[in-house]
Amino acid sequence: MSFFRLKDLIRAVRVCKTATDERNVIRRESAAIRTSFKEVESQDARFVNVQKLLYIYLLGFPVQFGQLECLKLAASARFSDKRVGYLGVTLLLDEKQDILTLLTNSLKNDMNNPDDYIVGLALSTLSCVASAEVANDLADEVERLLDSPRSYLRKKAALAAVRIVRREPDLADAFVRRAGPLIGDRHHGVQTAGVALLEELCMHSQEALDAGRALVPTLVRQLRTLATTEAAPEHSVRGINDPFMQIALMRVMRTVARGSQAAADELNDVLALVATLDDAASNVGTAMLYECAVTALAIPSDAPLRVLAINLLGKFLANSDNNARYVALATLSTAVITEAPSVQRHRDTVLQCMCDDDISIRRRALDLSFALINAQNAKHIITEILRVLPRADLEFRSSMVYRLSAAITLFADSHEWHVERMLRVLSLGGNYLNARDLFKFIRLVAADADEALQRRATRISFALLERDISQDKMVVAGAWLIGEYADLLVARSQRASDAEVAAPKSPGLDEDDLDILGALGRPIQESKPEGSPEAGGAPGAIGLDEDLPEAIPEPAAVVRLLSAIARSSSVSASARQVALTALAKVAGRFADQPAVVASIRTTLGQFSHSMDQEVQTRAVEFDKLLSRELDGVRAAVVERMPVPEYAEIPYEEYVLNPTAMRMKALTIIKRPAMDPADLIGASAGGDAKAAAAAAAEASKQSVVSDLLNLMDEAPSAATSSPPPLQQNRMDSIADLLSSTSLSPIPTSPAVTSPRTTHAITSNEDLDREYEVFNSNGLRILLTPSKRPSAPQVLDIQAKFVNAGETAISGLAFLVAVPKSQKIQIHPPSGQHISAGASVEQLLRVSNPGKSAVRLRMKVAFVADGEKHESMFDYGGFPASVF
Repeated sequence: MSFFRLKDLIRAVRVCKTATDERNVIRRESAAIRTSFKEVESQDARFVNVQKLLYIYLLGFPVQFGQLECLKLAASARFSDKRVGYLGVTLLLDEKQDILTLLTNSLKNDMNNPDDYIVGLALSTLSCVASAEVANDLADEVERLLDSPRSYLRKKAALAAVRIVRREPDLADAFVRRAGPLIGDRHHGVQTAGVALLEELCMHSQEALDAGRALVPTLVRQLRTLATTEAAPEHSVRGINDPFMQIALMRVMRTVARGSQAAADELNDVLALVATLDDAASNVGTAMLYECAVTALAIPSDAPLRVLAINLLGKFLANSDNNARYVALATLSTAVITEAPSVQRHRDTVLQCMCDDDISIRRRALDLSFALINAQNAKHIITEILRVLPRADLEFRSSMVYRLSAAITLFADSHEWHVERMLRVLSLGGNYLNARDLFKFIRLVAADADEALQRRATRISFALLERDISQDKMVVAGAWLIGEYADLLVARSQRASDAEVAAPKSPGLDEDDLDILGALGRPIQESKPEGSPEAGGAPGAIGLDEDLPEAIPEPAAVVRLLSAIARSSSVSASARQVALTALAKVAGRFADQPAVVASIRTTLGQFSHSMDQEVQTRAVEFDKLLSRELDGVRAAVVERMPVPEYAEIPYEEYVLNPTAMRMKALTIIKRPAMDPADLIGASAGGDAKAAAAAAAEASKQSVVSDLLNLMDEAPSAATSSPPPLQQNRMDSIADLLSSTSLSPIPTSPAVTSPRTTHAITSNEDLDREYEVFNSNGLRILLTPSKRPSAPQVLDIQAKFVNAGETAISGLAFLVAVPKSQKIQIHPPSGQHISAGASVEQLLRVSNPGKSAVRLRMKVAFVADGEKHESMFDYGGFPASVF
């Protein structure tokens, strides 16, 4: 049975009581429609059938067999047929299908139709499904319609032009001159479409970007008018005058002013006006303030405006709308790279968001909390994150523990605090600690801690394992410490301090307790399942406001605890193996106590028949080691292990703020404290001091730079002394280089400026690679080029190639030029180079006198665990390059 009308089909679907009945109805109707397409050529029947097909498509059923019929219906002369046909095309077709080329002729004919509404249908369809081929064929028609006297058609044509430029960027230049008149149009719809077209053009054409910067006064005037005049009823949304237009204007301002100081200066006042006039009480006001804040942060705006933008985002954190809080946290995570002092003011609110009910808010708050860590607040923030760790979502814990370990390692001011915090991390999230960080902790105790700290760490580990043995890495670390320092664990110091006298003596465990501790993953205290909402943290966990407990057990208690660990089936095999090794070590430490050694041999004998081959092997070997015939070699075998040696692997650049690396849409550009061209080309004396002060101020803005300085052990620019006044100009430059931090420009998510595509290529000496350095696996290649718009500026693309077999990290590159020239150094594309890979950095040398370009370069990097520094000169560019 076929339903002739769409209403009948809808009624039949609605009366279906089960999904099976609905599928049967749709299947029968689809078969009837397919038959009608083959047998009936009536345009009226096709009109009804396509309508029913679109309804079936909206229900989620396949209707691809009707694509060609939609094209036939769109080619009809009647407006009603075209409307349904074009609607079917936009829903059932996309730009990747070859059948779309059949639509080109219909679209072209309809764009020349005298009926404006038919022309509008064609333009709307083109805006939705145009492919690169269709865009090339119809670009001239769209450009002609941009001059239409009807605002309805100009708006539609501008939107179609956006699609054309997006699919075929080579056509962008044809629409550049059209954007200005559209933005100045009196119709708000045309203005909004024109702004969207200008924004798209600026992304694909340098000519459009220059034209957009020329239109900045017009954009500012329109935004100011909208913000200060009373809204007309047709444009008012919650009392705000056309917020869609205002947001579109701010977005295009963000595009054209990024990287342009002159354009940014014109926007400061109007952005401050919008920020103060709008209210965040409604969603519309919140959207306006958010776009204003993002625009202020995305351009080199004035410092007060950037502080205002951060404060606006901080207010969003107290908003009841989760969407506003989420976008605020995401934006602040990126802004903290350059606006750390301003973001730090909202630290308490961010920390509170870590306990929010919304999981996405908690995730963003955690990311921002780690990004806020610096040397001054590290202890406070790490403590607050540790409070959240036991209640954190399971998918967050691995990342939290890893970044906690990194933060503790990078910002520890003493070995005591470092060890104490890592023990808390192990006790709360030991199941999520990676092997590298566990090894670092063990090496810290073995290599850097003194005997008193080793004793305290071992006693704390024993006390924590008595309370809870569900954290696997805590068991591994604790068992290792007990095995190595068992003599310190049980021995009292020669001069007992008050704290040690007050420390409770471990009561030990009797034989009945072995059954309780036999499942080490099941602690003595009953607990809620891990990850459940009721679980307040690890069972037996110590509060962060309490001191970690210290136990002074008897040797027998040590043996019983390690034996219980070895018997447990809920801990990992590696933990059981470490426990057996620790038992052998303990036997060596207490060789003068036969009862203890006998108890250990009894325990080892129980594992000589273990199903685990490694456990069985260790038990048999250790039992043999404790026999009398090996008394002469036992002491040497079980003595303390030497300090492990390994090549330190630094944490990755964005370990505490991965959001800055992920978010590519928001590029933060900080207003320079001085002319970038004078950064290194300054003269000695007062100018050198100013350069050093500017570098110090820049380094304070970036947590990433602080981390790199800590890992690379580079001298901070804030503490470096300015070079003394020298008579020789090149000596002054050398002194300036030697006193500058190896990271003078804070790393930011801003992408390194690529080599311009408009370089002059007539000179064969340009766009060639000149090798200037090749040592310790690093090659440096310089490629000079020039732009027609700036013939006095030499662009030098520095390429750093890792020719070695191991990765290079901590790359820092400084360049100085003679006083007659000035240089601008852009951030590198990265500071870590894998084997066989490369990174690039752009240098721009201003050479008005066209004199020989002489470069004094200083490079520092870490390869094979060793730090390398070199300073060298290069002046080998041919004269034709200048």
